[in-house]
Amino acid sequence: MNVIKIVNKVYPEIAKDYSCNAKVELHNNVYSRLSGIPEMSGEDNASAEYNWSKNKIYIYTDNMNSEEDIIKALIHECVHSNQNKELFDAYYLIGLDYNTNPYEIEAEYEEKNWTKYKLKI
Repeated sequence: MNVIKIVNKVYPEIAKDYSCNAKVELHNNVYSRLSGIPEMSGEDNASAEYNWSKNKIYIYTDNMNSEEDIIKALIHECVHSNQNKELFDAYYLIGLDYNTNPYEIEAEYEEKNWTKYKLKI
């Protein structure tokens, strides 16, 4: 599966629909991104993440197993790009977890729209 090919085809439309102007970077995983060592690995299984200060979406290719995974990750992180960073962090500080954080719930809800962007390859 060619992740970059899929990103290049679907991201412009997703970005337009979600008013997202973040740059997308591909990395094997969070450890390779942070260390700069492509073959670095660890136990974290994040599939993607949004960085507010750099306005970047990181897609972790080790965890992208399908076109659906890639599209959902792009939608999810685009939703985060429009959310308030301080409030996002505050939800976690008050003890909410991923499954109860309203911002995560919103981002996951939007993932249901992934078929709109499904490629016809």
